Amino acid sequence: MNIAPAIDAANGLTGRWCAAAGDDDFVLSGAGLWPLLALLASAAAGPTRDELAAAAGTDSQRDALEVLGALHSADAASAALGLWVRDGVPLNDAWVRGLPAGTVARLSGQAALDAWASKHTIGLIERFPLTVRPEDVLILATALAAKTLWRHKFNPSGSMLYRTSADLGIAGIVDGVTRVIVEGRDDVDVHLVVGDGGPGAVIAAGLAALSGSTVLPASELPVGATAPGLVVAEERAGSSDDQLRLAVPPFDIHSSHDLLQHAELFGLRSATSSSAQFPGLSPDDLVLSSGTQAVLATFSAEGFEAAAVTAFGFARASAPLLRHRARVVRITLDRPFGFIAVHRPSGLAIVAGWVAKPA
Repeated sequence: MNIAPAIDAANGLTGRWCAAAGDDDFVLSGAGLWPLLALLASAAAGPTRDELAAAAGTDSQRDALEVLGALHSADAASAALGLWVRDGVPLNDAWVRGLPAGTVARLSGQAALDAWASKHTIGLIERFPLTVRPEDVLILATALAAKTLWRHKFNPSGSMLYRTSADLGIAGIVDGVTRVIVEGRDDVDVHLVVGDGGPGAVIAAGLAALSGSTVLPASELPVGATAPGLVVAEERAGSSDDQLRLAVPPFDIHSSHDLLQHAELFGLRSATSSSAQFPGLSPDDLVLSSGTQAVLATFSAEGFEAAAVTAFGFARASAPLLRHRARVVRITLDRPFGFIAVHRPSGLAIVAGWVAKPA
């Protein structure tokens, strides 16, 4: 199966969400939310299905599971899907049979959900983002985690991290935005992006590069060239080899997102109304009553780690909704910049975010 269209759709959701996330520090995971929207679209009918499918770009259960599978089989990332159901709530067996083995469990209380979140985020998120309420009869969630050590570590000094590399190929310009790839030892990299626009525009350029937008390599920039955060100069050096000198602040960002605040963006209007239709989930009338994501990202001298737990809660429809001269490319991220953690083989953006106030 060609997974590229599903990856592009998930990355597209990431971009639209970043554009709506504001200008302060944030991190979010479209890769955690998108499979849930696609799964719900596959289980919905009528306007509920139409809106969810429009937001996800698909109503295919298989597409959703393929994207989760790309991370589940990764070396430096993981993904899990969970579905918890109250006793007495029937499920649609035909839809449930398409889910991975072990996905469905009894909804018994908060402790089991907290343990699941911690297990599938390598301990980075210890509490499940939804608090189980008496009216909750079904909860559907994903958990993602990524953890990698840098191929080449940074040297911390003051409030910044510094590193010099001979590989100019990791830096370039895309749509007027400077992008530099910090490579992990395995199959997760972090793409740092800096530009003159807001978070949505800058991160969108980085995402566009993942789907084939032309990137002008730093190796093709002449001495004297400049771009956001980047300058190419000729300086005295120990050899005539090109150098890329990167300076970036460490960051540790935690975000919590109420997904229903962006109901239009995520195709949730009909899903949260009394006319919601989810016959694929259950023959009972269910309505989406809550949605949230807990997500974090940490960038340090040694490596990067990120995790996200994204969850939707459902109630019954009757319930209320609550000596040489060398060319040197310098990139200094001392202004607001974006970041995208990328599963290298598939190009899936695991998390994306914005550092509004570099240290």
